[in-house]
Amino acid sequence: MDALAHSYLFWIGLILLLVVVYLLPTLIGLVRGVDNFLLLIAFNFFGGLTCIGWPAALFLAFVLPKRSKP
Repeated sequence: MDALAHSYLFWIGLILLLVVVYLLPTLIGLVRGVDNFLLLIAFNFFGGLTCIGWPAALFLAFVLPKRSKP
């Protein structure tokens, strides 16, 4: 277990995983093509720092309407 704590690959992988989880609402909104994507990004970055803001951003990622195709 001590060798894992001193492994650079472990810490880099853990940090990348945490960043992806933090940005998950933004990534879902990008894949879904939500209409108000900038609102979702702002809500994810600023509200995601709280325990209530991140689930709310995740909820917005699924609830915001998709962009209409021209």
